[in-house]
Amino acid sequence: MALIKLRIDSYGKADYISSHKGTINAFINPESYAVTNSNNFSSFNIKGDSEQTFFFNNTGGSVLKIDKLLVDGTKIVQSAGFKDVDAYLKDLSKLVYEYNGEIHMPPYVKVTWGNFVFKGVCTSYNVKYTLFKPDGTCLRAEVSMEFKASVDPQTKVNKAANSSPDLTHARTVKAGDTLPLMTYRIYGTSAYYMEVARINNLSNINAIKPGDQIYFPPLKK
Repeated sequence: MALIKLRIDSYGKADYISSHKGTINAFINPESYAVTNSNNFSSFNIKGDSEQTFFFNNTGGSVLKIDKLLVDGTKIVQSAGFKDVDAYLKDLSKLVYEYNGEIHMPPYVKVTWGNFVFKGVCTSYNVKYTLFKPDGTCLRAEVSMEFKASVDPQTKVNKAANSSPDLTHARTVKAGDTLPLMTYRIYGTSAYYMEVARINNLSNINAIKPGDQIYFPPLKK
């Protein structure tokens, strides 16, 4: 059976389909990875009570942690088309972690290895250089990354299955749409269009075009 490499795909949108920015495979598969899931609760306390009662707030989401992703330039393994360790690390950082001016944020990523699939954003990216040539050129490095799960707004809307302005909404921009107009349709007022622009990392309120997906957050009461 052929060796399957861990694969990371980079995207400009949270649907993990459109706006594909590139793909990179692990130089050498990691020895392990860890997925942590959490729930958030609030507590109800009575003065003098020694016990607590917890009420569920929301799901805290999933976190993927990959430690010691080895990058080797000693020719022990094939270079996968990269000139050296630094060239590989440069591409990896760009596709996974670095700020992208086109989308005004780091990319969304999908990590795939066999049957395992994780979709989210990279919240931590660290490189440890461990082996060098006499001239100081890096021959080996270890990359540690942490990802926070992130779903596209439309998925959240579908799960909510509710049209209340207190819930999450996502809409696809159509010809003739403006941000104030779309905001009015969701909330019944256009007063929140600047907040919607900020949430969607728009450089200005006119930076939308047909086909774009706009996220409308719940109203704060």
